[in-house]
Amino acid sequence: MTGKPHEIGTLNDKQIIEMCNKSQLITKNFSDSQVKQACYELRAGNIYYDLTEGRIRYELKEGQEILIKPRHMTVIITYEVLNVPHDVVGRILSKGAFFSLGLTPVNTYADPGFSGNLGIVTFNNSNNYIRIPTGVGIAKIEFSRMKYPVEKPYSGQHGFETSIWPIRDDLIASPKQLCNDERIKDEIDELIIQQGEAYGNVIRRVFRYERRLLIFASSFLVINALLLWTLQGTKILATAATVSIGILTNLATAVIVFWATNLRRK
Repeated sequence: MTGKPHEIGTLNDKQIIEMCNKSQLITKNFSDSQVKQACYELRAGNIYYDLTEGRIRYELKEGQEILIKPRHMTVIITYEVLNVPHDVVGRILSKGAFFSLGLTPVNTYADPGFSGNLGIVTFNNSNNYIRIPTGVGIAKIEFSRMKYPVEKPYSGQHGFETSIWPIRDDLIASPKQLCNDERIKDEIDELIIQQGEAYGNVIRRVFRYERRLLIFASSFLVINALLLWTLQGTKILATAATVSIGILTNLATAVIVFWATNLRRK
């Protein structure tokens, strides 16, 4: 063990304020008003990432708000800058008020030696567009002092510093891998598993109507051709030209409809 042993346990409000005034725990944008009984309430900064839309980075101007879309996962960068001592660990806890909005924060922690802004990951599990003004408390951090400092404090780059939020892309299955995996069912069955039977039935009906539309278009093409042939009588060449144009037009329409519906589905 290295370092001098001292009193261990969760820091209370007085201890948090004392350490922050000594440029420990929180070194920038600290506010006494954010200190609670045994934690500090971290506030939203003006930078956040939308992980659902390709990790888009938003830097807000004055007066703008964070927008979390339905079913989107975001990372909100804290307003405060941390500097966690080597004998302290910070546990980030979610705020109960956000649960009523449908936000599901991911609890995490700040390692001993961590320095910089924190990224608070949250998922919007509701159907609402949620607006969060900058400067609003978004998570709580609880500081716990250990008996001894760690031998290997945290060091490394943060996603905030590189302007790219890091994600383990190698862990995301590719379409080719999914096609070859026997555990993956067809599209509709997978939708039912994820969204429920009612949603799956709606998709089934859409696909069924799509097939009926194609069958109807094909039948209309045949009937139209027969009618034209009958009405033209002996004018075989004119009839053939008219029928050919009708066939090509209807085929083109059917191909466009089929391509568009499949493109939309993907």
